[in-house]
Amino acid sequence: MNRDARLQENQEVFRSANERLGDVVEARLAPSDSVPFLCECADEECMGRINLTLDEYRELHSRERQFIMLHDHARTLGERVLAERDGYDITEKPD
Repeated sequence: MNRDARLQENQEVFRSANERLGDVVEARLAPSDSVPFLCECADEECMGRINLTLDEYRELHSRERQFIMLHDHARTLGERVLAERDGYDITEKPD
């Protein structure tokens, strides 16, 4: 596996964990409660957290190529920042 493929796999692992976390906490939280989602950057050792409500998280992931990550964290080749939010970036992978 080449380096870029490994970095993409790291991001998919973090995103999958976030999706499972959202499913687990959904019934236990009020809509306005925030959840400490994992940073979905390419660094397999990243322990960063991004606090979002479930609705915010799901809206950001309504497009399958979008990811959330802390500012200046590792991205994959060709990935671009779509928006900068308070403490994190919304990124998009190329087609």
